[in-house]
Formats: sequence, C-alpha cells, structure tokens
Amino acid sequence: MKYVDLTHPMRSGQPSFPGTPAFTITHPITMEKDRCNLSHISISSHQGTHLDALRHFIPDGLPLDQMPLDWFCGPATVLRIPKKAMGDITVSDLKPFESKLTPDARIILATGWDRQYGQPGYFTEFPGLTLDAATYIASRRIRLLGMDMPAPGRELMEVHHILLGKPAQIVVVENLTNLDAVPDEFYFYGFPLRFENGDGSPIRAVAGCAE
Repeated sequence: MKYVDLTHPMRSGQPSFPGTPAFTITHPITMEKDRCNLSHISISSHQGTHLDALRHFIPDGLPLDQMPLDWFCGPATVLRIPKKAMGDITVSDLKPFESKLTPDARIILATGWDRQYGQPGYFTEFPGLTLDAATYIASRRIRLLGMDMPAPGRELMEVHHILLGKPAQIVVVENLTNLDAVPDEFYFYGFPLRFENGDGSPIRAVAGCAE
C-alpha cells in the first residue's frame, strides 16, 4: 500500500475563509529556554483541509463525537471534473459518473482548484455545485463528499443544508489537494479530532493506494 497526503500544509498566518478567525501558531515554550518545545495553536474548526460535521449547518445535526467512525474512511472514487474560477458543477457534469454515485459511496470531486490555494480569489472565486447538482448528489445517498475547493458551492447556506441535512446526512470534506497524484479509486482516511459537540475539525486526509 502506498500512502498519498491529500492535506494542505498548516502555516501560521495562512489565509482563512472570509469571516472566520485567523490561524496562528506561537511558541511560548522553546528548547533554548525551557529544554523542550511546546506550541500554542489558535485555529478555527474549519481551517485548511477539514471536515464538516452535520452540526455545522443543521441545528439538530450530529456533532463530530456522535458521528460513526466508519463515515470518515473507506473506498473512495475521484470524479475528475476540471473547472475554472466561478465554474458551475452541474447535473450534466455528474451524470457520466452516475454508476459511481451509489448509497454509502465516498466521492471526491477533483476540479484542479487546489492549485489556487493561497492565491487571491481562492475563497471567493472557487467553482462549486449548483443547487440542482447538490440535490442530485443528496438523492444518491452517498456517505462522503470530498473536494479540492473550500466549499461545495458558492450558495453556501443552501448547498450545505442540502448535503448535511436529512435525509442525505453526507460528510463534507473541503480543501483537499494532491488529487492528481492518486488513481481514480483509493482508500480514503480523514478522521477529525474528537471535539465534544464539534461542528467540524481539521483532518489529515490520506489516500491509501495499491502499489
């Protein structure tokens, strides 16, 4: 088994989604003065490569610590749908992959947008699902939807409600990278931290690929 990191590096001061807290790492305890290193991290629950709990947009949705662990890992399929800034992912884009959109499937959208990570416009001009496309995915009852964009759609509230709400209850993973380095089929690992009543968490997303 070969493992490929699908996670963006975490750097103090890196851009955050507009309106969310900045990410910082400081070093109050250092080897030079304390004989060990200890960092202080201030981070949003939705910083960098991360996972949305159902609670993120759904008032009675499951929080992180109540979501089954097998929701966060399993065989995954990449749908390669190249899109540029402000591009729509439509039902027509998804229909050729209909045989892959099966109940409990783990689906990863690869648009190429991760190449814009850290650039102006990454969080504001990303491609995304139309409402019809989000509704179509929700109707297929997949288990997890990952993507190389910062959100599943530019109509944030509406698209998240469609995917995270009942009856779909789809785990949403955002800001993946390195999807060009993996085959179309691999084993996905993306476990969140166990925040009590958590609405989301940064994850170390990894692809397990056959040699």
